[in-house]
Amino acid sequence: MMSRPLAYLLLLLSVLCALPALGARPVPASAADGMAMLQRLDTARVQGSPSALRRELEAQEAKAPKDPMPRLYRAFLALPSDESFSEFKALAVLYPENPWPHVGMGLVYVRWKMLPEAGAPLEAARKAVPGFAPALWADGLRLQAEGKPAEAEGRLREALAKLDIPRIRTDLGLLLAGRSGGAVEARTLLARSVKDWPEQPEALQVLSRLAAEAGDAKAGAEAGALLVALQPHDREAHRRQAEAWLAVGDKAQAVKMLERYATLGGAEPAVLSSWVRLSAELGRPDDEEKALVRLSAATPKDAEPLSRLATLAEARSDVAATEARLDQAVALAPNRADLQVRRARLFLKQERYVDAMAAYRATLAATERPVPEAVAETAELSRKLHLPATPAKGTVEQIYDRVSLGLVALYLEHLQAKPDLKGNLKVRVDVDPTGKPTKVVVLYDSLQDPLITQSASVAFMDALYPPGSASQEHQYVFRPSR
Repeated sequence: MMSRPLAYLLLLLSVLCALPALGARPVPASAADGMAMLQRLDTARVQGSPSALRRELEAQEAKAPKDPMPRLYRAFLALPSDESFSEFKALAVLYPENPWPHVGMGLVYVRWKMLPEAGAPLEAARKAVPGFAPALWADGLRLQAEGKPAEAEGRLREALAKLDIPRIRTDLGLLLAGRSGGAVEARTLLARSVKDWPEQPEALQVLSRLAAEAGDAKAGAEAGALLVALQPHDREAHRRQAEAWLAVGDKAQAVKMLERYATLGGAEPAVLSSWVRLSAELGRPDDEEKALVRLSAATPKDAEPLSRLATLAEARSDVAATEARLDQAVALAPNRADLQVRRARLFLKQERYVDAMAAYRATLAATERPVPEAVAETAELSRKLHLPATPAKGTVEQIYDRVSLGLVALYLEHLQAKPDLKGNLKVRVDVDPTGKPTKVVVLYDSLQDPLITQSASVAFMDALYPPGSASQEHQYVFRPSR
């Protein structure tokens, strides 16, 4: 039989051997460290990278399987969900002295609007660690959800007094922002909070609003800029931020926001028009052109953006683009004389007299936005081409002779500058059954005088042949007299 002293000694040794195991009980994260991790979790959600953080936590858990905190943080990352609640509950059973699982269960209940059930786990957290700031913070959210703003404010202030961190500042600031007389303190709290932790969309949005309401447009715009950086794919956020920058007179920043708005698919004509106007005011034709292209697509029945695009193309001497834009504008608004005359003048500069005459005549026929000078310009072009005073008509021979008068007059004028000018011109005039020409085709032209050739085309297109006439061919031989 073992003696009593020996038995006592063996018992003491067994207790001493067990002490390291008891001492190995994992220590919960401090209030500050845990809340810092919760802020990291929220930041990961905002930035769209929760998966990377989840993998990091899984690696930590594999490295230290006896530490419940990585597992706990993964549950917070999945909050609120059945999975997260089950994890919190299991961890609360395994580690009743750890307040964090109880805080997690309380937050899940708050998010699920199961407010009566939220009180017990939060109370358990405060019992596990008296005055535990995260538990006070979560209880403040519970009271706010219950419609008890005064009690919620008190609890959040109590939490903030124990742990002054951005998360608690933000929630107290958001609470005060919705209460009468709380705007000034709310703005102070939120400004401090986002300075330390900018990845807070709701806080930035409220801060921007409070600053604007207080007449501090610059602070509102700066908060809005941070918000847009967090929401790079939110076109409405870019639109609002453009307005904010405009309010402080920063047109360049406003243009950047409006371009991003359009790039993200924004197509509100009024917003795109602002982009156009600001780009023009800043003297940025490239930006203005991009804006006009977007505006034209958003307002397919409006010729004005196309007209302005033509002006920009003309300013950079891009004749082809100018013509294309004017053609598109005229197709939308054929009765606008101001658009028709621009085409006429463009053709005239290129010595495309046939096209110019057609455009001038369209100008005179147009009923909207008349251009009085177009009458004199059309008459001047007629004189330049030596067109008949009235369209040639009658027999084929009479039409030929009538057109000949103008062509010969032109030839004699040009002969003074070019005494050796000579050659043949042969054209075919296609006519419809009524005798109206439909097309003039140049079959042969050794004279190579653009004005004479185009004068013939216009004069014959104006002619009126006898009904039932077939296509007619007319030939002229130009030789200097000896």
